[in-house]
Amino acid sequence: MTSSATRATVEDLFAEVSRTGFGAGFQDRLSDDLVFTVTGTSPLAGRYPSRAEYQEKVLARLHERVATPIRPTVEQVLVDGEWATVLFRTEGVRGHNGADFGMRYCWVLRVVDDLVVEITGFYDSTKMLDLFA
Repeated sequence: MTSSATRATVEDLFAEVSRTGFGAGFQDRLSDDLVFTVTGTSPLAGRYPSRAEYQEKVLARLHERVATPIRPTVEQVLVDGEWATVLFRTEGVRGHNGADFGMRYCWVLRVVDDLVVEITGFYDSTKMLDLFA
């Protein structure tokens, strides 16, 4: 993919997620063969080698614990070919346990044929741990 095609896919994806959260609109843009890596030492940290595993072991577990939608605000997008780096933040996100889950994120994504095939996500491990406490 060209940088302009990757940028268009990523910007469209995050515009959708900013409106609706990380639900069906987001998940429909993920390849079945997605490889999602959650960095850090939280209960979600690890490598998830399919969209189904990511949905089950990361998204479902997050959605069970957050009381408010996770809707990002993009701060910066850098693109080089099929790779993009997205710096974004969330605010006002709370866990059912009262934990503040608003934070800054950095995701490195690879896009092929308008689908996200790889994501490495960098998170605030303390906030992740607090959400799962």
